Amino acid sequence: MYGMWPLVLIVGALNGAITPILYIPAQRLFSKRGMLPNADQLTSDHSRLTILPERQAKISIEHVNYYHPKATTPSLENINLDVNEGDFLVVTGPAGCGKSTLCMAMVGAVPKFYGGRLEGMVFVDGHATTQMEIPELANHIGVVLADYDTQLVTMTVREEVAFAMENRGYDRETIKARSEEVFKQVGLVGLENRKITSLSGGQRQRLAIASVLATNPTVLVLDEPTSSLDPDGTAELYRLVGDLNQKHGITVVVIDHDLHAVLPYANRMALMVDGSIACDDDVPTTLRYMYEHNIHVDALPSVFTTYMELEQAGFHSDEPWLSIESAIKGLHQFEMAHAIQTEVHGKSNSTVNQRNIVDNLVDQSNIVENRQPVQRVDDVPGKDGGAHA
Repeated sequence: MYGMWPLVLIVGALNGAITPILYIPAQRLFSKRGMLPNADQLTSDHSRLTILPERQAKISIEHVNYYHPKATTPSLENINLDVNEGDFLVVTGPAGCGKSTLCMAMVGAVPKFYGGRLEGMVFVDGHATTQMEIPELANHIGVVLADYDTQLVTMTVREEVAFAMENRGYDRETIKARSEEVFKQVGLVGLENRKITSLSGGQRQRLAIASVLATNPTVLVLDEPTSSLDPDGTAELYRLVGDLNQKHGITVVVIDHDLHAVLPYANRMALMVDGSIACDDDVPTTLRYMYEHNIHVDALPSVFTTYMELEQAGFHSDEPWLSIESAIKGLHQFEMAHAIQTEVHGKSNSTVNQRNIVDNLVDQSNIVENRQPVQRVDDVPGKDGGAHA
């Protein structure tokens, strides 16, 4: 053992001599690649400043511009967006419009992890994200990424949920009680001792949600959560998230381009175009904006597109169609109006084409009403809960 000391001393001496020589070239290389700020760029955690939000909200994004490292044009431009307590906000837009970058700004990863330049400020519960470390932000906001499997780091379901709490120094009784509560919330009771590798895709995603809920954040952010799920898995996911919002009071932000399954649970919707917020309003208003301005129309639910076409054809419903159920209700109103017109005037004022549209939709709605309930994929032995390979 003592014979190794000369070797250790030699290695230490070489290290001390070589490191200062390599430091300056390495610093220049990293700076050139945008991994370090240039000499003329000031960086600060604002630790000596008192920064207050203009507006009170769970998350307040105020006058934000964000430039990725070495970028000359902003990825986010003049973003002003509030997420209020109890909201279920959906953020959508064409690919590359900045949705995921906005998500990372909400949770503090922009600019702390990704670097670049942030102008304006993001506030979480009244505190500037630049004055908070990411572990501290995680106590306020839980985030589930599109590739949720990368967030699962242990062997079993129970260990995964306990992992974040153990890192924060929770005592054993608190971990046990909180784990049981979270398992009930996400529907994993009875699977606590299962190995993660044996779970279906839908079950693994629910486990990822459970792991971020374990530390009791008040906001849940999901970035493209349905990217690897089939329609059944997508519907099951949003039933769960909607339940967390409505029954457990968790504020939800969903970043997604597929709107069919999520809209029945949302109370607000924001449309992003080229890094900016084009529309931020209630769900029907934002959908109408997308339809009328021909923006990201491929993502519009087919029932809403049909509703807009019928409205242009002269039909009117008491409420916009955001789901099959609301479409069926609206079709029944059309049928009643048609019957009344026929009774009073002897014929309907509707044109033949209008009547054909309604008749076809009524036939479809009857199929939906008579259809048997779909069995959850997770409950079918041998099935992967909606995850594609």
